[in-house]
Amino acid sequence: MRLPLIILAAAIAMLVAACNGGDAEDASPTASPTPSPAPTLAPGVTPGPGVTDTEIRLGMTSDLTGAGGTPYGVVTEAIQAYFTKVNQEGEGVCGRNLVLVARDDKYDPNEALAQTQALVNEDQVLAVIGAFNTQAHLAVATYLNDPNGDGNLEDGVPDMFVSTGFSGWGDVGRSPWTIGFVPGYQTDSLVLARYINDNLGDKKVGILYQEDAFGNDYVFALKATLPNPELLVSEQPLDPAATEVAPFVTNLMEAGAEVVVLATPPEVTSRVISAAHGLGYYPKFVLSYVNSPTQLAALIGGGTDPGQLAAGIREMTGAISTSYMLSSVHDEDDPALVEHERVMQTFEGPAVSTLTIYAQSLAETVVESLKRSCQDLTRYGVIVGARGIQGVHPSLFLPGINVNLSPQDHLAVQAMQLVEYEEDGTIRKIGEPVSLE
Repeated sequence: MRLPLIILAAAIAMLVAACNGGDAEDASPTASPTPSPAPTLAPGVTPGPGVTDTEIRLGMTSDLTGAGGTPYGVVTEAIQAYFTKVNQEGEGVCGRNLVLVARDDKYDPNEALAQTQALVNEDQVLAVIGAFNTQAHLAVATYLNDPNGDGNLEDGVPDMFVSTGFSGWGDVGRSPWTIGFVPGYQTDSLVLARYINDNLGDKKVGILYQEDAFGNDYVFALKATLPNPELLVSEQPLDPAATEVAPFVTNLMEAGAEVVVLATPPEVTSRVISAAHGLGYYPKFVLSYVNSPTQLAALIGGGTDPGQLAAGIREMTGAISTSYMLSSVHDEDDPALVEHERVMQTFEGPAVSTLTIYAQSLAETVVESLKRSCQDLTRYGVIVGARGIQGVHPSLFLPGINVNLSPQDHLAVQAMQLVEYEEDGTIRKIGEPVSLE
């Protein structure tokens, strides 16, 4: 059996290397044979923008070159690789090749909106997929649901499988063309709160949360779930731009919080855990699923060599979190993950990581939506196809976690697997997946 820490180091090192290069042109899928013949659309149906007899053109914006300080360009590259696999090893979708037009948004709200508008108006894509950054996407979603700004929401652009868990993507009345993909932050918080109730019910609870749509979802759900409001002894809002966390940790410690919920990204979470332990404060940490254990261990330990990762993992011991996908480290022998690695290697995708697993899961769901729309390859037909998904299990999701959508439900994943981090780097599953469908 290989040492988990060595695998972690290799996975993170490859991920970092994959994020340091490439641009929009490099991300284009390789040419593939033209499928033929393309299925005929239903009588009287005029194909939507981006649809020809040979291709279906989709759009995505992401931090392709890492200018915004994120690794999310890896997701776009992995989706490209999976689409190329579908084109070359199958016959595309609906008898057509999938083409992903990728534009660099630098993880900047203004760029995200401008590049999305370019995808719609210049590139004439059928749909937009996989957008990141809740704050940036608020304006983008408003545009895609009403591109001409006339207040008529019947002529939008499919905004499919958004890569943030903001609960607002489920507001079908306000955003009928937007569908969230990752588990909602409120879903995650409710699952974590149930764990606290069932296992730590008499403990005093504090929460440190990013003061934006992401963090606010956790506060709302936590308050709605804890049976005794008096047990919530400290609420610490944190400006997303803040770098100093010690005062917040001190506040939590002085309030007597025995359980600390961290609705914060890995960069902040790592500093909080380190600051707390530096003060001799060891509460039971309960973490948002946005905290990848590999990334968190590297940040806490100060690097990706085995010794640094071991130090980071020791500091994480006992923390509770949730998951919904297979682990690139702990599930490496799972047949679905073996196949995923083959796809990434064969079709020039990035090194396998949590992000590539996520990317293929999203891409598989996009393909499923399009397959349901072959007779109506219009923007409306595609959103109807996506809404019809029920009980679909992306190959890299954990057992028992499926995608379920409907015209009234635009949140794709509403089940989570509770996990606890062990000192040796393993991740112990706690019970069965918890569903909030």
